[in-house]
Amino acid sequence: MRERERESKNSLIIKFYNNSYNLFFKIFNNIKVDKTENIKKISKEINNIKNSTSLQTSWLLNIKRLYNLTTKYIDLKNYHFLDVGCGNGIPLIYAYKKFNFITYEGFDLVPQYVRITKKNIKSSIKDTKNKYVNAFVSDASKIILNKNKKFFIFMFNPFNGIIMEKFLKNNHVNLKKNKSIITYANCRELKIIKKYAYKIKLIKKYKLAACFF
Repeated sequence: MRERERESKNSLIIKFYNNSYNLFFKIFNNIKVDKTENIKKISKEINNIKNSTSLQTSWLLNIKRLYNLTTKYIDLKNYHFLDVGCGNGIPLIYAYKKFNFITYEGFDLVPQYVRITKKNIKSSIKDTKNKYVNAFVSDASKIILNKNKKFFIFMFNPFNGIIMEKFLKNNHVNLKKNKSIITYANCRELKIIKKYAYKIKLIKKYKLAACFF
């Protein structure tokens, strides 16, 4: 019983710390639109989007954890950041602020979410002349990634296994050609990625995976 109580207490501390980090990042970077704060409305919207999962903002520290894990095995200076299912755009902005990639992009199937991302980019990033940062509407089941780019792809469980399979079938050749990486938080569909990646490194405590192609 004491062990369970200790684990529960630790879990609450971790959750509080990560949520507080997210909150302060939004405040200090003038991010004013976060639709995840209206859970009922989001749940209603997402029911109309086949094979997608509910809109959530990932713990930003998980992106940092995945970045640090990846850099143990590969130099990321020639990579492009891509947020698949960018939602509110907060992880995209976080990557822009914290990490040194060539470009920063995100896409989502929902046009309204992409409009929100663009608003958040505009309010939080005053000068994008030195680095390209953008969001666009696209369907993960149909998109073909640029064959000449090395991608550091971030996913926070944006869709189910059906879409994941289609995304990887369409792109695994280009991902392998360029030695791209998929970093995956709350990785429910990891078994599908395992069929295509040659190496996967885990942070089990936070349910994180870095998948190398």
